[in-house]
Amino acid sequence: MASILGILNIGKLALFAQQRAISVTSQNIANVNTPGYSRQEAVLETTTPANDQPGQIGTGVQVGEIRRLVNRFVDNQVTSEQSNLGRFDIERSILSRVESNFNDAQGTGIHQALTDFFAAVQDLSNNPQGRAERVTLLARADTLAQRVKGTDAQVQQILKDLNSEIVGTVTDVNALASQIADLNNEIGRAEMAGQHANDLRDTRGRLLNDLAQKIDIRTFEDNLGQTTVMVGGGKPLVEGNHAFALRAVGDPDNSGFSQIRYDPGTGTTFDLTSSIGGGRLKGLISLRDNVIPGYVNQLDQLAAGVINEVNQQHRAGYGLDGSTANNFFNPLAPTSEGLSTNTGSGVVSVAVATPASLTFDPYQLSFAGGSYTLQNLTTGTTATGIYSNPTTVTFEGLSVTITGAPGAGDTFALSAHKGSAGSMAVALSDPDKIAAASSAAGVPGDNRNAVLLAQLQDKAVTALGGATLHGFYSGFIGDVGSEAQSAQRSVKAQEIIGEQLDRMRGETSGVSLDEEMTNLIKYQRAFEASARLITVADDLLKTILSMKQ
Repeated sequence: MASILGILNIGKLALFAQQRAISVTSQNIANVNTPGYSRQEAVLETTTPANDQPGQIGTGVQVGEIRRLVNRFVDNQVTSEQSNLGRFDIERSILSRVESNFNDAQGTGIHQALTDFFAAVQDLSNNPQGRAERVTLLARADTLAQRVKGTDAQVQQILKDLNSEIVGTVTDVNALASQIADLNNEIGRAEMAGQHANDLRDTRGRLLNDLAQKIDIRTFEDNLGQTTVMVGGGKPLVEGNHAFALRAVGDPDNSGFSQIRYDPGTGTTFDLTSSIGGGRLKGLISLRDNVIPGYVNQLDQLAAGVINEVNQQHRAGYGLDGSTANNFFNPLAPTSEGLSTNTGSGVVSVAVATPASLTFDPYQLSFAGGSYTLQNLTTGTTATGIYSNPTTVTFEGLSVTITGAPGAGDTFALSAHKGSAGSMAVALSDPDKIAAASSAAGVPGDNRNAVLLAQLQDKAVTALGGATLHGFYSGFIGDVGSEAQSAQRSVKAQEIIGEQLDRMRGETSGVSLDEEMTNLIKYQRAFEASARLITVADDLLKTILSMKQ
């Protein structure tokens, strides 16, 4: 029933509603520069009307909800693109660091050292009995070896740093997952009580974006407002108010570097390393396990090519002291590594049998049903046979000796060149042993072997795919530079995408000061009118009271 007291109540409710609307507007203005903040609005609605004659009459206004203005599709896109940005950004940073290690711009890199080495060989061929030329050649050879070793050490350090970054990123992922689970709990409690947890949702959104930068995630929200976060092809990282954990566990088959394992809390963990498809973790893993090892392999191939070619030619010549068959550099030391899953007691040793027949391809030796298979993993060429203890196999310049009792399924990785860059060193210390002559009778004036050594600079090396030593290194450096530039372009493109998505998000969730000032004036005027309404009702009551007197 309409009454003056009803008018007073309507005025009071209007004052409260407009005051709340002004508070919401104030919150928007205060957070205009807050990253990830979503604009809010007070949704006004009428209160329940009263039945009266000739019909229902309104009883006032109230704030039905404080709505968070978001475009869920755009928000999901923002989160998704964070994974790409996180990956490309770390790739750009690391590849730029790798590129600087191979920088020959100042004439202090491997390319210049290789050029200086062959220039010293050429000088020796012009004066084969010269003492100064021989001393210079040994010094240039040592410089080349040290440059190669130093570069290898720097790249190996990058691998170690990448592994440390992976461990640290896993720790960050777990911390973010725990915070998101806690926020899920708070949001669930608030919204079950009928509240809109707008600020908590914004905070959770920022954390999800931070998490997406570190690892690719998929998310979905239930009807209680709690977000489930999936990683690694469907493993729940956050489920309700519970966070699962990722573990960084050393892998004996990958130089002890950490693999990423999922821990569901049951006592059994699952390897997720290959299932991670984006984010900083993907970039770190790809760099550590694929990209940088590829550079290390090419550097080993270059070092092995220099060692193998120079040693073969040098051993054919004679020094001033009449000695021959001397290695100029420390000879190649082929490697054999068994997998940690091997069950037998087999031992595999590898040596160089025919230097001229070597390739620098990866090899695999495997056992099954009492037989062995030795395979070139690049060309697919194989050698097979029945195993009996001991067995020696000569294959593509390698002599492979097997002893013991290998188990079925046991596998060994073999290489003629692995580690050559890190162990490269000059074998000679006596300048008189440098073999410039092609025969003992030609000493000291014979320079024919020195000429052949100098010509190695332009020789097409079969083990290097037919490239010359300089050509192989130039191609290698070109690959490094190309990938570094590609990473730079990827980051720039991703930043543009991110800026576009931020603008799209801002169209819905961004705070416009012009709009908020307009709302502030609108709500202020409504507040003033509500106050005026109460004043009018008060005057009406005063009039009635004065009539009774």
